[in-house]
Amino acid sequence: MAPSRRTDPTPLLQRAAASLRAGDLTNAERACRQALKAAPSHPGGLHLLGTIAKRAGHNSAAIDLFRKAVSAAPRYAEAWVSLGRALLDAAQPGEARQSYDMALAARPHFLAAELGLASALKTLDNPAAARVVLKAAAEHHADTASPWLELGNLLQETAELEEAVEAYNKALVRDPNLNPARSNRAAARLKIGDARGALADADTYLSSGAKSANVVAYRVLALQLLDRADDAAAWCDPTSMVFPVRPEIPPTFGAIDFPTALEADIRAHPTLTEAWDPARRAARGGKVTAELMSHPTPAIEALATMIRGSVDELIQQLPDQTDHPFFGAKPGAYSLTIWANILAPGGHQAAHIHNLGWASGVYYPTLPAEIADDSHEGWIAFGEPGYGLLSPPGLSPVLAKPESGGMFIFPSYLWHHTVPLEMGAERISVAFDVVPA
Repeated sequence: MAPSRRTDPTPLLQRAAASLRAGDLTNAERACRQALKAAPSHPGGLHLLGTIAKRAGHNSAAIDLFRKAVSAAPRYAEAWVSLGRALLDAAQPGEARQSYDMALAARPHFLAAELGLASALKTLDNPAAARVVLKAAAEHHADTASPWLELGNLLQETAELEEAVEAYNKALVRDPNLNPARSNRAAARLKIGDARGALADADTYLSSGAKSANVVAYRVLALQLLDRADDAAAWCDPTSMVFPVRPEIPPTFGAIDFPTALEADIRAHPTLTEAWDPARRAARGGKVTAELMSHPTPAIEALATMIRGSVDELIQQLPDQTDHPFFGAKPGAYSLTIWANILAPGGHQAAHIHNLGWASGVYYPTLPAEIADDSHEGWIAFGEPGYGLLSPPGLSPVLAKPESGGMFIFPSYLWHHTVPLEMGAERISVAFDVVPA
């Protein structure tokens, strides 16, 4: 017997899905919850509400909802995949693997499940099994590029670079416009010394109009390796494109009160952790936070105001150069992402860039007395590549001494790292990205 119009959740679920596609999470959740009042065990409704929760950053709630969805419909392959992704994000790769297995049992050769299973196996430190899954997925989906892209990424992570390049080649045969494959192939080519091929990849990527700090950094490095130092410096010169700033402390704080309050708020921040993925963080030793503004305090809000004022002033001062990846990309509007690092003695920041930003920076509330003029320990260094990329012969990084209350702003594609401070107190720094709207 068909449900009555009064109890049929379909129109509300359709409205919720449309709101979700439009990015309106509030109305999407409202409509979905109304639908579930009419049909509390509706698997599609539970899955949709879980998807809304995950999009809003509530991963634990999403896991609970996805579990309810697959309990109501054990052969709901999409819900099993969503559960697997949420479990991976919750650092539960073993359970994620089981979820992907259930999805494939319900729907053999389901591409999203095959890719997810490979990701879970990689996280479980079983790259060989992940490779088997990805090669099978490539055979199951002969016209699809994504299995070859993911296989290339896996091979690059395991330092099988020639094989990675070949996998990216196959991905690009299937989808010539797949920029992630072109970007990652450029990185693999740089690692094996094929600077000319990497430069071609970077130029093709950027000519599409796509933006990527990684690709700009790869292009600069390729030019350096090809002995085109002047061309490289025109895009990225650490001697002229690192901007020291001393922001004014807002009048609501004193010069002594502000750094004390800010450092106390960082140490008390609920996201501060000693456990993080070193593949995703440059910190080596110590503690890190997630987004500081997720739990704002007066001092953190004052810091954001200081950063924004410094960035706005710099944007006004920078030259207009339309064909330049930094000067020609000054944002009219932007958001800030702000996080903190607490480095223990001997800790440091490995060489990295910030792929999501236009500009990036670091602010030092206070500094240990051991950071001195007669030693480079604790200084920040610019220009030396990381991520396992080849360094140009004779390259010397440009070193800059931090100062208490000081800030550096620089292009997000400029490589930077810190020299370890072997002795002394912990060092707190605040990093940020300027992300164009």
